[in-house]
Amino acid sequence: MADLNIINGKVFVGNELIETGLSIDQGKIVKIGKTNTLPKAEKTIDANKRLVLPGGIDVHTHILDLEFSYREDFYTGTQAASSGGITTFLEMPMGIEGQTALEAFDSQLKAMKEKSIIDFGLIGAAGNNNIDTIEELASKGAIAFKTFMLDAPEEMYELKDLSAKNDSFLLQIFSKIAEVGLVSCIHAENDSIINSEINRIVSLGKYDFQAHTDSRPTIAEDEASLRAMVLANSAGVKLNLVHMSSKNSFDFIRLAKKRSWDVSCEITPHHLFLTSEEAAEIGSWAKSDPPIRSKEHVEAAWKALNDGTIDMVATDHSPYSCEEKDVSSSEKGIFGVGSGTPGLETMIPLMLDAVNKRKLSLNRFTEVTSLNQAKRFGIHPRKGTISLNSDADLIIVDMKEEYVVKNKNLYTKQKVTIFDEWNLKGKIKQTIVRGNEIFKNGEFLAKRGYGSFIKPYYSS
Repeated sequence: MADLNIINGKVFVGNELIETGLSIDQGKIVKIGKTNTLPKAEKTIDANKRLVLPGGIDVHTHILDLEFSYREDFYTGTQAASSGGITTFLEMPMGIEGQTALEAFDSQLKAMKEKSIIDFGLIGAAGNNNIDTIEELASKGAIAFKTFMLDAPEEMYELKDLSAKNDSFLLQIFSKIAEVGLVSCIHAENDSIINSEINRIVSLGKYDFQAHTDSRPTIAEDEASLRAMVLANSAGVKLNLVHMSSKNSFDFIRLAKKRSWDVSCEITPHHLFLTSEEAAEIGSWAKSDPPIRSKEHVEAAWKALNDGTIDMVATDHSPYSCEEKDVSSSEKGIFGVGSGTPGLETMIPLMLDAVNKRKLSLNRFTEVTSLNQAKRFGIHPRKGTISLNSDADLIIVDMKEEYVVKNKNLYTKQKVTIFDEWNLKGKIKQTIVRGNEIFKNGEFLAKRGYGSFIKPYYSS
């Protein structure tokens, strides 16, 4: 007898929707077929003609917890994620004061195991001061590595293990990650250009939202992304460029892929759905690095998403307290508040709404929210697909239901979204992780610690 049957659903199998049922046992999909062909089960869910889709995989989160648990913790964060249709997330590393990169990895992993209600992977830190720990982090189960193309200020200890410092170190980092066979995730912005622009803009007495946007021009992203791809290709490492936003950068990535360079690219919903003008109206909660750009870049992003240049959508979920986003309390204005915004609850709903509006196909939706992530980070076919022997990570969606996103209804600790009051069509009704209902119609059904630590298959 199976644990769970899902019947009367329109299930996304392969590249198409088919009216079929699923049988799940011990967390795995064991049968795909008509209801009368499924084995008996302890429990049955009637999907009632709704869509049954692969659960979302978010490969870029900063839930952080530990020293920043007042912003978000792994319990509230994964509640938010599951309500938004995310069944697996990859958490970015952070430097912890007084701890080595190895100790910080262990601290984060312990907290995630104790609190997460969905499955998770942990990305390791790869900076100039901890190159010699990359191999050990891989052996601990790091699913990838993260590096910033900058020389982090000493006061920013959370970046102390993530700074490349210069290109010589970056090439060494790439080479070492290539040896362990994992993905190198790169924040590609030219630090010297940005610092020079900030100094120039501040000297003019500008501290408003536009000042931040102007301080990070597209050339800073374009140059850094191209340089990262050249160095990564030389080192033979799998490169993932995170939260890209610039039209020229998309062109460079498109060219690199034509040359068969091993590069992938992610974009956030805020860079897809908002223009710089709209972001300025929202204010500090829309501050991000790189900044939300003008309409021509947004249009280029949608083209790149649909033609395969952009491989995946990721939240870059970065919650702050309201005090930390309060420009009026900062002498430095917009430069004194944190960069980042919550996104775990809105990524999948926004993309479902885009499917309804025919901005992308359902097939492309499943690729950029689940399948490509699983393939790139070495967890496919366990994750990212509805197929025999894969984990039963599923969302049940009513594509006809319309609703309004409201801050007060969010589950993230800060209860803030830059998409407040947006009208969306396509409602997530249930979220299932390894065959167990985690979220159903506003109720959470999993205990803290249900989430499982996911390691990549292809590391050495």
